[in-house]
Amino acid sequence: MADDLGELVSHFDELLGTEWLDDDPDRARVRLQMRDELRQPVGLLHGGVLSTLVESICSKATALAVYGEGMIAMGQSITVNFIRPVTEGHAEVHARARHRGRTTWVWDAEVLDDEGKICALAQMTIAVRPRPGA
Repeated sequence: MADDLGELVSHFDELLGTEWLDDDPDRARVRLQMRDELRQPVGLLHGGVLSTLVESICSKATALAVYGEGMIAMGQSITVNFIRPVTEGHAEVHARARHRGRTTWVWDAEVLDDEGKICALAQMTIAVRPRPGA
């Protein structure tokens, strides 16, 4: 994480090609275009990529919400239930903060394909801690 909120950039998300649609805790959304290097051996979007999208949006939206209070956000736990594969098009994550505590936020997220079908359901817990030097 950067010293300046405007520099809050994840190079890993840049590597994946994550498209940030909305980072508001009430309607956070990201999208990713399927491409060959993101597939697992039988051609499906890799489950680790789907999990990464969930963690990225939940972490970033939490960080943006708490940064002004001198806090940082980091993933604490994630559970992802894969329901149907993504084989082409986009995977889009819709996430919503269900609990916004002083030290912990809990998110619900769903991963949708281009047809709006649910491909995965997830819950993400984010630890909120004092920002070093704040």
